[in-house]
Amino acid sequence: MLWAFVDESCRVRPDDDCVYALAAVVLPSSGLEHVRSLMDSLRYGKAPTVHWRTEQTPRKSLIAQAVASIDFASVVAVSLHGPGSRPERARRHCLLRLLPELSARDVGKVVFESRRTQDAHDRAILTVLRRRGEVAAGMTVGWERASSDAALWAADVLAGIVTGWLGGERLWWHLFKERVTFLEAGETDR
Repeated sequence: MLWAFVDESCRVRPDDDCVYALAAVVLPSSGLEHVRSLMDSLRYGKAPTVHWRTEQTPRKSLIAQAVASIDFASVVAVSLHGPGSRPERARRHCLLRLLPELSARDVGKVVFESRRTQDAHDRAILTVLRRRGEVAAGMTVGWERASSDAALWAADVLAGIVTGWLGGERLWWHLFKERVTFLEAGETDR
């Protein structure tokens, strides 16, 4: 069975649109323990997780190379929006593109990093997509805290690298560019 671990990243670009990305790392269930072990080994000191945004550049290089060593496919939904638009709107657009794509790829289980009370917004979108027949009824979708599954950290790293690249930071993009499928998430609902 294929699993997808999904996390978000948002970047405000000076004098340009903001970037919001939902990044999915797609893995076979047979590789999950390796990924979890590898990601857990990358924690710094007593940090409960690996979080791309809080890491320093030398550690980011180490982390990016480790994540790039994992055999995975990825799908990233990206929404560009003006500074006046709310990130929640961008997330909705990304979910409308990402979930059907993961379903079409026969992903059996999707795990999002939980945003606690905001998870209800994601669930409402999932319900709409299921009713439309755009997401398979058999695809399990759940929300977990970042500290509960180290595989989520790989999605965090990928999301951070993508929004960094789209913001002009090119240090690690070359490690991932061949395996990222981009989905453009528009400004209008379907």
